[in-house]
Amino acid sequence: MALPRLLWVWLLVAGTQGVRDGDMRLANGDAPNEGRVEIFYGGQWGTVCDNLWDLVDASVVCRALGFENATEALGRAAFGPGTGPIMLDEVQCSGTESSLANCSSLGWLRSKCRHNQDAGVICSNETGGAHTLDLSGALPAALAQIFDSQRGCDLTVAVKADGAEPLSLCAHSLILTSNPEAQALWSEPGSTVTMEVDAECLPVATDFIRYFYSRRIDVSLPNVKCLHKLASVFGAQQLQAYCAGLFAFLLPEDLSFQTALDLHAYALAMQDPTLEELCVQFLAWNFEALTGAEAWPRVPTALLRALLSRSELAVPSELALLTALDAWSREKGAAPGDVEGLVREVRFPMIPPEDLFQLQSNLSLYRSHRALFQEQTLQALEFHTVPLPLLAQLRGLNLSQDAYQPRLYTSPTWSWAVARSSRESSRRSYDSYPYRYGSYPNQYDSYGRYGPTSAPTGYFKTPQHPSFLFRTSRVSWTLAYLPTVQSCWNYGFSCSSDEMPVLGLSKSGSSDPTIGYENKALMLCGGRFVADVTAFEGGKAEIPSALNANSSRRASFFPCPAGSFSSFRGVIRPFYLTNSSGVD
Repeated sequence: MALPRLLWVWLLVAGTQGVRDGDMRLANGDAPNEGRVEIFYGGQWGTVCDNLWDLVDASVVCRALGFENATEALGRAAFGPGTGPIMLDEVQCSGTESSLANCSSLGWLRSKCRHNQDAGVICSNETGGAHTLDLSGALPAALAQIFDSQRGCDLTVAVKADGAEPLSLCAHSLILTSNPEAQALWSEPGSTVTMEVDAECLPVATDFIRYFYSRRIDVSLPNVKCLHKLASVFGAQQLQAYCAGLFAFLLPEDLSFQTALDLHAYALAMQDPTLEELCVQFLAWNFEALTGAEAWPRVPTALLRALLSRSELAVPSELALLTALDAWSREKGAAPGDVEGLVREVRFPMIPPEDLFQLQSNLSLYRSHRALFQEQTLQALEFHTVPLPLLAQLRGLNLSQDAYQPRLYTSPTWSWAVARSSRESSRRSYDSYPYRYGSYPNQYDSYGRYGPTSAPTGYFKTPQHPSFLFRTSRVSWTLAYLPTVQSCWNYGFSCSSDEMPVLGLSKSGSSDPTIGYENKALMLCGGRFVADVTAFEGGKAEIPSALNANSSRRASFFPCPAGSFSSFRGVIRPFYLTNSSGVD
């Protein structure tokens, strides 16, 4: 047959192409059979985090390097901390893989570890008796050339689209059956398979079929939706998941939020939970801007309910959220039953008592749902006036419920923003909605928000807790952008060079053993949108890589096209530590 002869010739002439993604090595060991595990990806070597690292994972490394097995799987940088990016985290192998790249993990460059958690191995001294010549790296290109030749086929793929000339491609069932993602093509009986596609997706159909041969495809923002749709319809799950992740680049390009709403509806139609979650995450972190956009009344009820159920919802205050919901209800003409379900997602205990009493005169929703508002207001007033030891006893209140947990409140009551430098603070003092900044000290901008100081450090005060019982108790905070190890030490933090830059947040003033904090940091791109949210742990918050994933830091959830974040907002989130006071 023509196919085996072509394949044999290509494999004979193919040579090695140097180091490839997934290649591994051991570094810094005292013998060739031990060392820190390093893996190659994207043109550079990096390390592996020791989370979930065990002997099965270590054995995959050892066997790939010619040893029989691993005798020890070591963590905590047993062979010294590495440099460069941490490539993989939470690796879980079955033991049969040829590389850690083929094992389950968080994915390339998705680790939050530091190099003090680099994984290491000790392999058995004995090597296998076989010596391997591996030319398999040339196989994907060889298979792609077989497809491009359009010869020696036993299968015809007819690609049809309304209003367009059909496309006929020849394929090889032997190759397609070796790829589980191509099952929708090779599982049909007969020698002809028909693909129905949208006319706009017809130009990428050839690349889509070639992907089943080479298992490689170039995806760009203009064609990502078509490739995602084809992958969804024809069961190419890995390609579908990869394309879904790329929509993170597309969402910030349209801050009218219509793209986000359209993609969310598309994700529901395609039954793609990854893309659905991506859209909800972007809208939640940028909820304040969404409520001021023309698209706000067009937000579907189910999507709005999903947003309101989240604690990581960036909004000036709970009152601002309720006011926006009131406007949404009026403009959309939503059904009373739908509105009632949404109102129950509002966290009334997070609204100060003086604002609660104004609701009846300021909201049209109050008049149409009076009983519900009175019920929720009573719950909130109990939270504001009853001391903690009695709250759990009062009608069996569960203080761990979402209603008693703060969101990402961006008003000056609970947050502060700093820029990367004093010059950037000055230059960005008139950035566009929703994050404008005033000048130091303690000045409001035209939106009623505090701005950062004229240096990358902010000093501000917040209430000790949302409860009215703490209205006179204030906590002082210092928020600082720390670009160097020296600046980190100057503010009393212990930092290493591989984690810089970071945000530092320190607290002073009165403390209460029944109050804890889950403070967050918002990464702002050009003052236009929130690209990521990280947690303050030990007073420090990680600053992800704004655009380039090829660094020692993880990539931002939503890329910032500028290449760096313009500013950072620290959000204070106090809550009751019920266990510390003996409250269940």
